[in-house]
Amino acid sequence: MLTAQPGETQLLRLANMSADIWYKLKMEGASFNVIGEDSNPVGTVWSKDTLLLPPGKRYDVLMRWDEPGSFKLVTLPYQTGPEGDSYPLRTLATIKVEGDPVPAKALPTSLAPTPDLENAEIAQHREVVFSEKESESKFFINGKEFEMGSVAFYPKLGTTEEWTIKNVTNEEHPFHIHVNDFQVMSVNGVAIPPLSLQDVVRLPAKGEVVIRMAFTDYVGKFVFHCHILAHEDHGMMAVVDVTENGGPPPAGSEESTTSMSESMPGM
Repeated sequence: MLTAQPGETQLLRLANMSADIWYKLKMEGASFNVIGEDSNPVGTVWSKDTLLLPPGKRYDVLMRWDEPGSFKLVTLPYQTGPEGDSYPLRTLATIKVEGDPVPAKALPTSLAPTPDLENAEIAQHREVVFSEKESESKFFINGKEFEMGSVAFYPKLGTTEEWTIKNVTNEEHPFHIHVNDFQVMSVNGVAIPPLSLQDVVRLPAKGEVVIRMAFTDYVGKFVFHCHILAHEDHGMMAVVDVTENGGPPPAGSEESTTSMSESMPGM
């Protein structure tokens, strides 16, 4: 049970920390005013009546109920594809709005500069394909199951890359990358306006998402993967290694001898 006064604005931090459940959230009596996505402040505050949270997704939202009453936060029925999972309508929380009204304050319109890599020089175009043999509990990125010592890509520090991520399966997957957030450019060929950077994006069944990433701050190894835990654990994960030259580090260098467990101690 949450409480609020009529007209009061509250900050809610919504996070899907589940292993595989998808949530399609709706709040009675109020809209979600999104001010942060995946820990990134948004360039343009946007409002929606529903928010889809695949595993790993986070939103910071401002909420305001203008009238007293009892309102439910629900997750609506959702289906992740012909071979995916189905989730029923459920009530997650109740908000009781009561007490003296509070004068409503204007909501912010921006929390940070709007990211826009539309005109960035692209150093590399890469293709990433999510596939699976679910009957055998095998999941792949570019036809390969995860191997700790294998590196899929070597982005060059200081460059921007464009990745086309294709989902050839009949179920949705949440794409997630560590360390380096990205801008979604399009989903199934439809351009997406720049609002914020993010680190989780839904891959439609039999669809594709185009993202751009600027590798500006860090060198070293990190992973990208499906954020459904069973898919990740059964192979749907790969490693990138950001280097100064955009290729494997020189043999014998400190970076070349650093293992994944050393470069990512929390993994």
